[in-house]
Amino acid sequence: MSDLKRLLLFLVVVTGLRCLVATSFPLFAVEAYYWLWGQYPAAGYYDHPPMVGWMSALFLGWAPGSELAARSAPIVLGAVSSLAIYAMVRDMFQGGRIAWRAAAICTITPMLNLNGVLIQPDNSLVLFAVLTWWLFWRASEQGVETGRPAGAAVWLCAGGAAGLTLLSKFHAWVLLPPLWGFLALSPRHRPLLRTPGPWLAAAAALAVVSPDLWWNARHEWVNYAFQWRRSGLGEVRFGLENVLLFALAPALMLSPLLYVAMLAAAWRGFGIWRRTGDSALLYLLCAGLPLPLFLGALSPFVSISAHWPAAGFIPLLALTVVLFEKNGSTRRRFYRASVAVCVATTVCAGVGPFLVRALPHSLSLPFRPELVNTGRLRREYVGWREIGTKAREMRDALERDSGTPTAIMADGWHLSSMLAFYSGQPREVFALEEGPAHNFAIWMSERGGLKGCNAVVVEKSKPQKHSPIGLKVRRRREQLQTQFERVEAAPSLIIHPDGSVSEFSGENITVPRLREFLIFRCYGFSGELAHDS
Repeated sequence: MSDLKRLLLFLVVVTGLRCLVATSFPLFAVEAYYWLWGQYPAAGYYDHPPMVGWMSALFLGWAPGSELAARSAPIVLGAVSSLAIYAMVRDMFQGGRIAWRAAAICTITPMLNLNGVLIQPDNSLVLFAVLTWWLFWRASEQGVETGRPAGAAVWLCAGGAAGLTLLSKFHAWVLLPPLWGFLALSPRHRPLLRTPGPWLAAAAALAVVSPDLWWNARHEWVNYAFQWRRSGLGEVRFGLENVLLFALAPALMLSPLLYVAMLAAAWRGFGIWRRTGDSALLYLLCAGLPLPLFLGALSPFVSISAHWPAAGFIPLLALTVVLFEKNGSTRRRFYRASVAVCVATTVCAGVGPFLVRALPHSLSLPFRPELVNTGRLRREYVGWREIGTKAREMRDALERDSGTPTAIMADGWHLSSMLAFYSGQPREVFALEEGPAHNFAIWMSERGGLKGCNAVVVEKSKPQKHSPIGLKVRRRREQLQTQFERVEAAPSLIIHPDGSVSEFSGENITVPRLREFLIFRCYGFSGELAHDS
């Protein structure tokens, strides 16, 4: 069996398992939010470039209420990314065996495997970054091997892929410029900087990303302003715990042995390049190292999410495979152990959603219940479809009875996004708070502000053993009366540990429950959003 056929068979199995996992748990709020972008196609959005929304609209994100359909974009992009890694490594090292193993390892690492299931900007970032690296390498090598500049078409394709990477996530502004740095560092490729090709690629990338830049210019550069505020760099503060988390998180996200192997390979690859001038090793280092190093430099002052360096790890993992394949049996045994631990870690991550459903809802650690609490985990699994259906039915009834346009509203972008997905009416759901990380205020203004409309308002409430629901309802009703002319409390929706659903309109409830949703019928929206405190 050829190496490409091995990879294709491997991807069929992995993709099937990803589809199974994708249907085993509801969307996370951030996934629902990115999915919602696909319902509002635009050149830009509040907090990230638009590609994640475009991918949702392009694939099956338009299918209502299906987690598998909503996650079809990451599943497809994840499989295509593995094929792109194979093509890149095969071209660079002239070997199908190394290429298929590099693609397989990148596919099964927990971090990149999750990238093939969950909706996030990294889905397209990884794919288009790999395509950029591959095409840029091909264009560079053609110029060196033939002694003549590569054709404009190859450079334009590389630049187009780079532009699509820039439309995926802001990390691309760190990932891509080092490719031109590679041309300056490699003696074989340095003459290419005096040819039009690399600069044609840069111009093509800027042309592709220009619609999003224009959108930002018309919206007060809201993307960049949000990311600056989010970084906290305007108020520099040193935090050693952030550095430790950044340094140790890849041990879980890649698996411990593979993380150690990758660090060793990066160090050894740099040494080999210094001695031999191997341009392929230098290229992988220039493609992979800048993003982790940049985030590492920020980590003393910014909390770095564990998945942010993921795209930069791909060339470094490919470098790890290349160096292991060229070494003796001792290192190969460590290599096999690294892969085995990686597979085990990924399997545990994949089994997690099924395990949470099977465990008792009251299980927790006696000394640190906030760390492991199955009740809190299971709470995020249940009730979404029920409250989505209830909100939709109440909205339809209220609009029919009042003859006034009616929306579904909730506090913040988290709950609003989940209601948008599970109600099946995504363009009728809005947030009542002008929070720092959502696009709902823009969408509401595009609808004319919705002043005077009616709304079914939903609030998620934390269950407590002797919870005074009546008091919660009265407090929330008083808050809503500042935004509506009239507010009526509807029966709350209660989700019980066994999965059953009931409605409750009394003062207190003492039976065990996983979730509470407070519901209100509201008339005459003032058009004013509350400030998120």
